[in-house]
Amino acid sequence: MNRLRPFLPLCAAFVAAWLAGFPSVAARADDSDSGPAPYAKFIDDAQVQFGLLNIIRKNGKVYIEIAASQLGKDFVQTAEQTNGLGGYNSIPGGINSYARIIRFTRSDDKIVVTWPNTYFIAPGNEAAQRAIERTVANSTVAVAPIAAENKTTASVVFDASFLLTDIYDLKDQLKQITGPDNPDQAYHLDSDRTLFGPSKAFPYNVIINADQTWANENPKVVDNVPDPRSIQFRVAYNIARPPNDGDYMPRLADDRVGFFDAAYINFARDPADSRIVRYVVRWNMQPSDPTKPMSQAKHPLVYYLSNNIPTQYRDAVRRGILDWNRAFERIGISDAIQVKDQPNDPNWDADDIRYNTVVWLTESNSGGYAAENPVFDPRTGQIFRTNVVIDADIMAYSNQAFIYQVDPTVFGRGTSLVARERHYAEMRQQQAGFGKVALDIMGRPLSGQGLAQFNDQLMESFIVHEAGHGLGLQHNFIGSIAYTARELQSKDFTAAHGVATSVMEYAGLNLWPRGYGQGTYWQTVLGPYDYHAIHWGYAPVHNARTPQDEVPTLTRWASNWADPLYRFASDEDVDYPSAHAIDPRVAQFDFTNDPLAWDETQLKLVHDLMSTIDKRWPKPGHSYDDERTAFGFVFGQWQLAATQPEHYIGGEYLSRSHAGDPKASPPLVSVPRAREQRAFGILDKYVFSDRAWQFSPKTLNRLVYSEWESLQGGSWAYQQQPRHDLPVAEMAETAQRRQLARMFQPLMLERLNDLSLKSKPGVTMSLTDLFDWTQASVYGDLRDPKLTGIGEVHRSLQQWYARMLARLWLTPTPDTPFDAQSLARAELKSLRQDTKVALSRPHLDRLTRAHLESLQDVVSRPLDARQLFPVKQ
Repeated sequence: MNRLRPFLPLCAAFVAAWLAGFPSVAARADDSDSGPAPYAKFIDDAQVQFGLLNIIRKNGKVYIEIAASQLGKDFVQTAEQTNGLGGYNSIPGGINSYARIIRFTRSDDKIVVTWPNTYFIAPGNEAAQRAIERTVANSTVAVAPIAAENKTTASVVFDASFLLTDIYDLKDQLKQITGPDNPDQAYHLDSDRTLFGPSKAFPYNVIINADQTWANENPKVVDNVPDPRSIQFRVAYNIARPPNDGDYMPRLADDRVGFFDAAYINFARDPADSRIVRYVVRWNMQPSDPTKPMSQAKHPLVYYLSNNIPTQYRDAVRRGILDWNRAFERIGISDAIQVKDQPNDPNWDADDIRYNTVVWLTESNSGGYAAENPVFDPRTGQIFRTNVVIDADIMAYSNQAFIYQVDPTVFGRGTSLVARERHYAEMRQQQAGFGKVALDIMGRPLSGQGLAQFNDQLMESFIVHEAGHGLGLQHNFIGSIAYTARELQSKDFTAAHGVATSVMEYAGLNLWPRGYGQGTYWQTVLGPYDYHAIHWGYAPVHNARTPQDEVPTLTRWASNWADPLYRFASDEDVDYPSAHAIDPRVAQFDFTNDPLAWDETQLKLVHDLMSTIDKRWPKPGHSYDDERTAFGFVFGQWQLAATQPEHYIGGEYLSRSHAGDPKASPPLVSVPRAREQRAFGILDKYVFSDRAWQFSPKTLNRLVYSEWESLQGGSWAYQQQPRHDLPVAEMAETAQRRQLARMFQPLMLERLNDLSLKSKPGVTMSLTDLFDWTQASVYGDLRDPKLTGIGEVHRSLQQWYARMLARLWLTPTPDTPFDAQSLARAELKSLRQDTKVALSRPHLDRLTRAHLESLQDVVSRPLDARQLFPVKQ
């Protein structure tokens, strides 16, 4: 021990020095006790913006002042990008994220920012509400330090720096651009280059902008900014007062009428069937004097047209919005919707939530679109703010000549409303371009006033559709089959009733060939369903004091679903790519009460147009790009019409009618076999047949594009194509494979196989029919005794289908029915025999003989394979 004594003073000195580097306990206590700064001192050199919540800017930071009475209260919070990338599905300005309730509570010297859980409710049941609060988790957004406190008013000021983080979840959006499988190209938020943008305070809302820099050292996709390694997005966070009109009552939704709804789990009482409660998403639209047959709206919906909307489209935009007043007038409300120009007033601000706006965007490669996404109170479904955005390229439809690479029916469930509206706009632009080409060839070219009217009605049809979303209406994709061909060919009929029963339909171009009558081209007037939906959603139910009191009346109003004029079917009902959709009446861009006849009419028209394109284009002095563009528009119409018949394969008519509704059919009725066979016949003739792909060599040799590389600019300036010509064979193969893949996917095979349990033999299509019809279509020419050659497109189809049959037999997915596997094996055996016979033909050309020998080898390998088959789980 004595030997340690010399070291003790040294150790003591070292420990003292080490401890000196830390604040003392007393000092830490003093710091903690100091707490928030006095309010007057804190704002002495700060900029204060007074509004719903006061916004304080100081030393490059933003703070929020909240009154004591506002703590624990509910606000509505949304966010939006105010700038974008000029495309890439990055939506700039006007389209808000879905609204959330946001709440601020105090915990010691901190403010806890919370998104409370609004899915669980118990109206009128305090005990159940307490159980919910005990059981259900909320989401904590941030815990922010209190910077200052006003002892006089009890208001507190807290740091808003949490808004500089990725609350908006831009990272996920950017990942969709760069690709989820490319982590090396992912963008990350650079906090060192992120700061607050402008802030605004209004009586009912406040806006705080975050200028976020997203960095990527290896960018390979985005080329629309000066330096894609660094992109600054401005995200506007909007905190608003919830609507408190005091006279709004939620309305319970009904699956027979297409309104957006807000879904909740209700614990107020034990339900007879389900706890799920759905409130209609709608405005608080009431007559100012319900005792009169007609009175002005008590709370009118007022739109302001931004001053950046081009003059030539302002009237069409205005009409498209105001068209909905006709529906409200039928329920006794006048001037329900008003449209005003943006006032020439420097104090007017589109960010003030009291104003609903229509704004014009300028993007480079978004394709052009219009979209509306209303903001509603998550607790009640009441809409209190909406905006319409219109991209300038929506009328530049020459850019959409070659969207044949896009599956016309790919957008169903699982995609955002804005993504679906982009698709809608793209397809309608393609149809507009097709209309110009077709009318030119048919001797009715659009020019001058005729072209201006065509475009004006196209714009109005876009806006009336979006304004319907603004009122809470969903898409209605069964609205195009109620009218006959003769009615659609009548200008008087279509001018009065539209080309579909609803503007919420994805209605295309109503264009008929020579020799037919011609109605209006676009859907610019409300249809019968639109009047019905507004009546159901907004007409008052007299003497009803609770949402449940309205149900008997609403049920009666919705009971006419069986009438084709009032049917409703939405996005989930057009999910044909996954085989979820089953009712062929529910489709996009089709027409008439006989859609297959419409498809055949359009396919015949396309065939006739293809043969004359090179006689019309290019015009003197123009490049051959114009002929390529015209061909693209016509081919796009072919793809649209050729896609629809597949919907009938294994189809079943689906009814939303409830038991006891007038003229209600059973929930499921199989499509008759004769109609399915007719649909397959169209596919056989216009998709799978080699004759469908025989174009004029002269035309094909003129379908080129101009090489025009720029020194600067993104892909919008120049994008080199792999080939100078148009890859028609590749286009054909893509279309054929898509149809076959749809028809032979496991869920489709399951449904077809199960139809035998629901119908007597021969009543509807069977699984055997699918294999037999396809085999005959793809390989029928092998039995021709005069066979000498098979075309390139058909050879590719035969090779691809043989490989698909081999996969079904040898390596089926676990959900493939055994019967499908058995039929695949049987077809392979039949094909082996057919190729053997075909190879005996004496005059086969060399390429066809090589193809048949290869095909025989492809077929023999799976049939001769020796393997153990696993037991199906």
